[in-house]
Amino acid sequence: MPDKGNAMSQTYYEKQGKIIKLYQEAFGRNEMTAKEAVVALRMIGFSETMAARHVNEWAAQFGEQVPETEKEKKRRLKEKASLEKYLLRMKLGNKYYLRLKYRQNELSKEETVKKLIRSGCKEDVAKSLVDDWEAEK
Repeated sequence: MPDKGNAMSQTYYEKQGKIIKLYQEAFGRNEMTAKEAVVALRMIGFSETMAARHVNEWAAQFGEQVPETEKEKKRRLKEKASLEKYLLRMKLGNKYYLRLKYRQNELSKEETVKKLIRSGCKEDVAKSLVDDWEAEK
């Protein structure tokens, strides 16, 4: 029977693999609880049972923690945030992501309209979308 799921691009697949490894490291260093790890895996597209299965496998694998430098920790956290941002934008769609940023006052009205136009919306549609989002505030 053919798979009816969405096809992933190679870039998306590679970034998803990287973030899974980062979650695994964070879980191994006790920076995440099992519940937080399951939620993080669900956020990037895993089902509840698959996420729980991965976390259980990680719990069985880890014994000792390897120390890391502060510089390495900052790099890892920065990479994790960047990958989460990318995966959310790809999973939720650009319009939803821009709406979230606009509602959190991270983007101005003009910037949001420009980004919507760049993503393929017509100018009048982009302006009306942002006006609707502004009315929701």
